[in-house]
Amino acid sequence: MSSASTSSAAPEQQAAAEAVALVQVYWQTVDQLYTDPSLSIDGLYDVAVDPEATSEAATLQAFRTSGYTQTGQSRVVSTTTGAVDLDSTGEAGDLPTVRVTACIDVTQVGATDTNGASVVAPDQAPYLVADMTIVNIAYPDPAAWRVSSAPNTQAQACPG
Repeated sequence: MSSASTSSAAPEQQAAAEAVALVQVYWQTVDQLYTDPSLSIDGLYDVAVDPEATSEAATLQAFRTSGYTQTGQSRVVSTTTGAVDLDSTGEAGDLPTVRVTACIDVTQVGATDTNGASVVAPDQAPYLVADMTIVNIAYPDPAAWRVSSAPNTQAQACPG
């Protein structure tokens, strides 16, 4: 018996797979915006919606205004899918939602000031654990998943 293709997966499995794929794109986009100050912050809106988009844009603007530039790239080490809720018939504003916990390796990420000096604390934890809420703004369009929140905490290791 062959394994089912993604297109024949249950809607919840399909949504989870699409949301997990966005996690990688989201962190790559954030890295690009922090490493290349010439890029428009509006690129965030390709991968995020409010409140995350506004929050990250403010953080990014403050980082750039300080004259900082990110060096290196983060790497998504693991993702764990939590609740999947595709019911958007509830309260106004409800969107199909997938919760994902992502562990991000930030050991290669640094930041420098205008003089090239590091502005990263020497004791920075090697990982970020992000509890992400990912919504679909035009369900069932697979390209319409966006991060709506991504609070994260520093960690010494990935969970599990």
